[in-house]
Amino acid sequence: MNYLREFLKCFNKPDLWVFYSHKRIALKYRDTVLGPFWNVINSIFLISVLSLSYFLFLSPDDFKNFIYRLSISIFLWLFISTILRESTTTLKQKLEILSEKKIDIKNFVCENIYTNFIIFVHSLPIVIILFFVSDFKFQFNLILSFIGLFLVLINLLLISYFITILSAIFKDIEKIVENLVYALFFATPIIWSENMVSEKIQNLLIFNPIYHFIVLFRDPLMNNVDGKFYESFSICLLIMLLIFFINLKLFKYLEKRIVLYL
Repeated sequence: MNYLREFLKCFNKPDLWVFYSHKRIALKYRDTVLGPFWNVINSIFLISVLSLSYFLFLSPDDFKNFIYRLSISIFLWLFISTILRESTTTLKQKLEILSEKKIDIKNFVCENIYTNFIIFVHSLPIVIILFFVSDFKFQFNLILSFIGLFLVLINLLLISYFITILSAIFKDIEKIVENLVYALFFATPIIWSENMVSEKIQNLLIFNPIYHFIVLFRDPLMNNVDGKFYESFSICLLIMLLIFFINLKLFKYLEKRIVLYL
């Protein structure tokens, strides 16, 4: 299992991708005072705009719970969607480095995940504040949210690697992923909930991986750990195994020659 050992090497020696990640964040926010908190501010603005249409139709208690649910969903969605979109341009941006140095591509995949995770963590204080404002209570099963998030991170790592390699071979992947991400936003219960649609539509959600990622993180934070959560957990495990073996079989050969496609 050389493929697995190579991936683990990136985690055993994270200095390279951590360095590139901090450098990337520093360059991106070098002229700002608030730094990565600008992403949080932009997210809060988006949440405010999306919630306006519900303000007139919900009671104050229902509305604050809705804002809490929407905030969790939006913050996680932006984290996931940014990783997916940036995976399509990772190698293009690192072409000069790849041409001059012998660096494992997986380091750049890890950099993408780590960079966006740091930005995502900046939004967690908002989630904590909204949790105490909402009607939800602190329960032991809240820890399942972080277990679920860990599984989501592993899936994103493997999916990001998959997209990164494909983007070097098929130049249209960037546009395909961009449109797919846009479509999945509306196909995922983020600004709407499952009970707002028919049972037939609810059954189709099983084929939406983003839905399962959000359920794993969001539902425990809303005191809602039931069969749906464990179903999503099982499906995410299957997605992880599927993508792992696809990467193993298809791209073990291609990664060594990837610069030739760029």
